[in-house]
Amino acid sequence: MPALKRYQTFFLMLLAGIVVLGFVFNTTVNPFRVTPMPWSSKKLDRYRDIENDWNRTSKAGLVRSGTWDAAMFGSSRVDIGLDPNHHVFNGLHCVNLGLNAGLLVENHAMFRYYMQKQNPRLVVLAIDAGDLTSPLPDKKKKKVADFALSPLDPKANPLERELRYHAGISTLAASFTTVGRAIRGEVADHTPQGFRRDAEFPENQRKLISSLYLSTTYRLAQARIAHDGLSEGKMEMLREIVAECRKADARLVIFYTPNHVLFQLAFRELGDVDCYFERDRRALADLAAEANAANPSAAPIEVWDFLDGHPLNAPPLPAAGDTTSHLPNWLDLFHATPEIGKEMLDRIDGGGTYGERLTPEGIPARIAKVRADLEAYAARYPEDLDFLRQSLSKFQSPPLEK
Repeated sequence: MPALKRYQTFFLMLLAGIVVLGFVFNTTVNPFRVTPMPWSSKKLDRYRDIENDWNRTSKAGLVRSGTWDAAMFGSSRVDIGLDPNHHVFNGLHCVNLGLNAGLLVENHAMFRYYMQKQNPRLVVLAIDAGDLTSPLPDKKKKKVADFALSPLDPKANPLERELRYHAGISTLAASFTTVGRAIRGEVADHTPQGFRRDAEFPENQRKLISSLYLSTTYRLAQARIAHDGLSEGKMEMLREIVAECRKADARLVIFYTPNHVLFQLAFRELGDVDCYFERDRRALADLAAEANAANPSAAPIEVWDFLDGHPLNAPPLPAAGDTTSHLPNWLDLFHATPEIGKEMLDRIDGGGTYGERLTPEGIPARIAKVRADLEAYAARYPEDLDFLRQSLSKFQSPPLEK
């Protein structure tokens, strides 16, 4: 019996030692940036990546580990396209908090987390086309990526979450990956400010667009058509963001993000009665106008609309059969490169001609211009319109035989 007790004691001490070593190693490497300690390695910062499986956790880790005067929120369009080192942020330490597939519901959660820990002077919020006129996500469905494991989910068990961050196997695996990257001298795909470096153009861009991206567009259009109106829940989230920025005396700039013209034409082809997104635009313009009228002495809330037929958004597709060429400055129909992102940030800094500032009184002219630009593209590139129609037909049910 004494031998058994000695063995049990030895085993428990060994287990405790392993846990302590794991804790020290994980907090030194701090791969997700959620466990900042005095001994956490600063030299490893450029090797800490924002892996897709831990996207929400790692972006929240940036908030937890840094001091940020400015922040950009949005989907992967922000993650890929908007550089926090742009000169519009001159003198401000800016972080890119764009989330892969992250729409307003998750961006609202990220914004709240950011505001709890930081004192911003500038907030840039990017809204994707159709988000405001699509229903809130089904609470019963599993959230994408790692939201439930991240600091953003208020329903998560904080003790369990912190144990995972400090001594969990998943964190340990990420720590080894980070150290291995440092040994090889391979910097992470994201900068320490959360901006994805050099996103690659896909092979056979036409095929990817005709499958993944137009199927996603089709599902979005169907959700909008079924919902048929603004999501009041999402508008309430926007009002809270406006109120919190006002309270913090932070400048708020809202982007209505760009998409390639073929994405925009798809909604017309699918029979969406609001195919030029007038409801979304009007909601954003009215929101800003009401807030500015209520507090005219504060920095005005700006809404910039980049969803149109501007030449930057309207390059023609590569020729059929060409699997190596790609749309200039577009990874697909959704994701613009940092070259276009620079034009967006230039615009709010007072330069360039890309995009237009939205006001309630300017909505009719804006919609008319967008419609004319899209029709001009369809007339100029009829083969692209045929490609769009053929691609969308794959996702539509054939009519029932009588």
